[in-house]
Amino acid sequence: MNGNQATTWGEGTSADLVADGLALGVKASPRMVTSWVEDGMLANPEPRKTSAHGSDPRVFPPEQRELFTRLLEARDRSPLGRIPQRSLIRVVLYLWLVDDTIVLTPQARRAWRTHARATGQTTAVRRRENVRAIVEQLAHPSATPKQRRAAQLVLEEGERTGRIDIERLTAVLTELHSPWPVQPGMPRIERALPGPFGPVSVQHHIAMWKAHEQIIRRLRHEEIDETELDRVRAIYRPMWADYQARRPAVATIGAGEFAAYFAEPDTMEGRAIEAVNAFVGTLAGELGLIEAASHAAETARLKLAR
Repeated sequence: MNGNQATTWGEGTSADLVADGLALGVKASPRMVTSWVEDGMLANPEPRKTSAHGSDPRVFPPEQRELFTRLLEARDRSPLGRIPQRSLIRVVLYLWLVDDTIVLTPQARRAWRTHARATGQTTAVRRRENVRAIVEQLAHPSATPKQRRAAQLVLEEGERTGRIDIERLTAVLTELHSPWPVQPGMPRIERALPGPFGPVSVQHHIAMWKAHEQIIRRLRHEEIDETELDRVRAIYRPMWADYQARRPAVATIGAGEFAAYFAEPDTMEGRAIEAVNAFVGTLAGELGLIEAASHAAETARLKLAR
């Protein structure tokens, strides 16, 4: 973590963390510290027995005490007035992804739960804006208002409920994406959008949405144990490092029309968002969810084509 390198951090009790917060001008409290532990913002404090007849208050290691202070500083440094917790939790997860000493996996598992619970929790206005953007991205210029509206309603339901109905989504998005009438005895003509690594079909989008919905649900209910999180992190790290090394070259694919896909974030929060999203994708792949969702999406396409 970046910060004042002259500061020497020692272990501290909950009361010490509250005092650290108050010294920053933050209205910290023991309940706030407890809440941060429950949410994975902090690790569980460790017991410290000093006599045969009792124990001193539990203590946080120096790394966690510094983490608490740095997160408070980052939250109140935001030009928006205060960074929301869902942004700070991604910073905690980013630290777990890149370092083995600050955030340990038991804490990260709780942080993943908190992150998953916050995923998709947006206002109705924001959900409609997100859906409109997706519809505009996928719609063929000749798609009718009725086809656009049907896609929007199904997408909005998925955004609201967090549930992806592959067959319904395949039906409405295929019509939106490839709105030409099916000719008797002829296979349906389906188009794909250009992508940096080749054409991207609507089934690819559906499969990725479905896999994402499933992995978020598993993280929300802590159905992925610490051993599995550690295993996938070990796979993710060299893959992510390789991508970062190849990023400038990949941005020049074609005539550079896909350079925006590979633009590197210039803020800590941006890097955290990108890294966390990439790990979620890796986790979904390693657990077989992308393969299963791709098979389901292709099955739905073939059923629709009959």
